[in-house]
Amino acid sequence: MKSFLRKAKYRLISRPIFPVLNAPFRAFNTWQTYIGPQVRRWLSWIVSSREDSNFTYDLTERCKFTLAASVASFLQREFSEVDGYFREIETDQEFIDHVRDLWREHPERGRTDRTPHVGRRMVWYAVARALKPKVVIETGVDQGMGAAVLCAALLRNTAEGYPGRYHGTDLNPNAGYFLRGRYAEMGSILYGDSITSLAKFDGEIELFINDSDHSADYEAAEYQTVKGKLSPNAVIVGDNAHVTSKLAEFSVQEGRPFMYFAEEPAQHWYGGGGIGISLARDHLMAVTAVPHPLAPEK
Repeated sequence: MKSFLRKAKYRLISRPIFPVLNAPFRAFNTWQTYIGPQVRRWLSWIVSSREDSNFTYDLTERCKFTLAASVASFLQREFSEVDGYFREIETDQEFIDHVRDLWREHPERGRTDRTPHVGRRMVWYAVARALKPKVVIETGVDQGMGAAVLCAALLRNTAEGYPGRYHGTDLNPNAGYFLRGRYAEMGSILYGDSITSLAKFDGEIELFINDSDHSADYEAAEYQTVKGKLSPNAVIVGDNAHVTSKLAEFSVQEGRPFMYFAEEPAQHWYGGGGIGISLARDHLMAVTAVPHPLAPEK
């Protein structure tokens, strides 16, 4: 009987009409598992959120654990250190109050949500906290959530005796309204074309974050512009790595270690972005050979 049924099933699924007959079952299964939940989240977001671009959201606990483990491995740090930085920015009440207060006061609040969801920016924060950079550049400030996150890291670094400065770039003269108060004390925004601003920048860059014009050619041009301004152990973070491979290509060309991380939004319709991190050629050896400034004595 079983042999007969197997043969009958094989004859059925081998016929050209089988996909048509099976379509309702596949449609039901994929709707239940994949499409339906996303549509329901999208409908909820449509009526509850104010955002129309640069969507913000929390990450799943699974994603945060994976990201922390990956970043720790890549930077040759303990998992507990990187995970601690993630929790640090997530529970930073001063930062949370800062964003909420500005949301109430600023006329552009109609385009943003009240609660600050840092998402993959917590990776930026952890890198800045771990490496204690003296100069941080972010291209594409927009509302300034990333700028405030990075300056929150610099504030803590400065309190620990490792000061640093933030420089953002943006075409929009109104960009960066979250970069105010104590956070604005840690840096400033260069308004105008990012590549022009980068070309004029006079200084050694230790942490560079690409998040401006998301076209592949423009992204590649930014990397070429800053190439000669990077410190020997500079780290590059690409916020567009899920769209282009330009940071990976630049890393291969320059002999830099590269890793890609994917985010997993929690209860949000957006599928999530990707984070590319590129280290200097000798960075892994350097961070292994030189003790971290805050490491306990053995």
